[in-house]
Amino acid sequence: MIAKCAFVLVNASVYKGIGFDGFAAVVWHGLPMDFSMAGYLTLLPGLLLAASGAVASLRWVRTFSIILKCVLVVEALVIALAVSADAMLYPYWGFKLDTTPLFYFMSSPEAAMASGGTGGGLAMTSILFALFTALLLMWTKFVPLVPVKGAPMERVRVAAVMLLCTGALFLPIRGGLTVSTMNLSRAYFSSDTRMNHAAVNPLFSFMYSASHQSGFDSQFDYFTLDRAADILSGSERACIGDTIAAPVLSTTRPDIYLVILESFSAHLMPSLGGSPVAMRLDSIAEDGMLFTRCYASSFRTDRALPAILSGYPGQPTTSIMKFVGKTDRLPSLPRSLDAEGYALSYYYGGDINFTSMNAYLMSAGFDRIICDRDFPVAERMSKWGAPDHLVFDRALSDVPASSDTVPVFTVIQTSSSHEPFDVPWQSEFSDPRLNAFAYADKALGQWYDAMSRTPRWDRSLVVIIPDHYAVWPDTLVSQESRHHVPLVIAGGALRLGPARVDAVVAQTDIAATVLGMLGLSAAEFPFSHNVFDPSAPHMAFFSDAEHASVATPASVATLNVSSGLPEEGDSLGLETVKAYLQILYNDLQQR
Repeated sequence: MIAKCAFVLVNASVYKGIGFDGFAAVVWHGLPMDFSMAGYLTLLPGLLLAASGAVASLRWVRTFSIILKCVLVVEALVIALAVSADAMLYPYWGFKLDTTPLFYFMSSPEAAMASGGTGGGLAMTSILFALFTALLLMWTKFVPLVPVKGAPMERVRVAAVMLLCTGALFLPIRGGLTVSTMNLSRAYFSSDTRMNHAAVNPLFSFMYSASHQSGFDSQFDYFTLDRAADILSGSERACIGDTIAAPVLSTTRPDIYLVILESFSAHLMPSLGGSPVAMRLDSIAEDGMLFTRCYASSFRTDRALPAILSGYPGQPTTSIMKFVGKTDRLPSLPRSLDAEGYALSYYYGGDINFTSMNAYLMSAGFDRIICDRDFPVAERMSKWGAPDHLVFDRALSDVPASSDTVPVFTVIQTSSSHEPFDVPWQSEFSDPRLNAFAYADKALGQWYDAMSRTPRWDRSLVVIIPDHYAVWPDTLVSQESRHHVPLVIAGGALRLGPARVDAVVAQTDIAATVLGMLGLSAAEFPFSHNVFDPSAPHMAFFSDAEHASVATPASVATLNVSSGLPEEGDSLGLETVKAYLQILYNDLQQR
């Protein structure tokens, strides 16, 4: 209850207006999960108490007492860490604590802390200290053990009772005697997702996530594999629509520049009905092809990069980038281009080891990676390393001479429009997030203008795509709205006038589409489709930590993967979501 109160207070802006009745409902519906977690935490202390009751020696009792105190100190620290991390990260991530923060922290502690912002880090430290101190004082006060007096049989009886009580913890741990065992959906009680999140125990959520990092083929086992394949193929056939006119290129092997924009969304572009923030991106789209119904695959960069470069959809409960052995076996757009004689380069101003990014990029085929350590220290003092305009400048300075006949594939990944949104420029927007987006947009526009003046511009193809779903505005509830992003194909190599494409396309389609534009096969990319292929389905799958959705020209279906309950869509759409999840996770298991 104290942890739930802290969670709601720290996130007061999110839970404003829930009232006493709302908070009471949160506590009540979260109690079974809290009891379950308390049972887990009491198991080892219970066994130690039972053992201490069976011995008469004061020396052994003191030994057990020391061990018990150590166990309680560790448990207090773990609880404090979980509660404070959960409360700090929720405003930024919008889902309960899972293994994602640990994955981020293990790969790059500095970048992980930057995800929470300076204020968030301070809040977490304060909450952690207060919780840890309170738990430590409370628990150690009741720890002292004394030998059980009396005959040996008396000690045996005491130990047996303690052991029996410890064994009884099975009931709260399991969640009772019902058919289903304790899981995240047991805390769900409202159509308001934020209320369900407040009810979920953060430590149980983390433990549940950690226990679901293997056995992927059994996590979403809805149908037989053949049946799942039939459902998905049938839905894809139903989504084959009007053919999109393929752009004509000035050369069969153009230079390709792929720009991955941090956290951008359709809601920043007036041409897509958004606010007038990304005005340069808007103007670039007017010169090329703007896909108005593109959907980002996932909610974090570690899911986005495989979606863009490998055509591999993001997974709601894990990230394939955690498993280097699996990413080694992913198909790769850069590797396919390398086989065609392309020179590969990757530009990123931050820590390239964050979320195992370096391992993935190397296995994808990049042999030249520019990151934070390649910039002077004075130029990488922001939370995320070198700011975007310097990254673009570096990429611009490396544009090959016109006499160089080797085509290039260059990826530029921005990072400045990520919390804490500290950028070296102030726009007309006072909101730090909008200011950061405007800055990144300005840097993109300046780079694009400079590129258009280079001798190789007439053979340059530019693809611009955000990495994941929107962080602005923070009032978005619909999964379709959150994942709606712009996809722009432009550049001097295009020999087709400006075009606006309203067909549904997925972020995962980029790999097959680029290869298709070059006349190359994308057969090894099972989840990627060439959007210019007349037989390609106009369908997009996207997910976050709690949801999986499929968008088609006619509808959107969303399944809550935590509770297993449908949130949007008809029965056929929800079957398609389930079939897609099952096929994706079965593929993940096999890699």
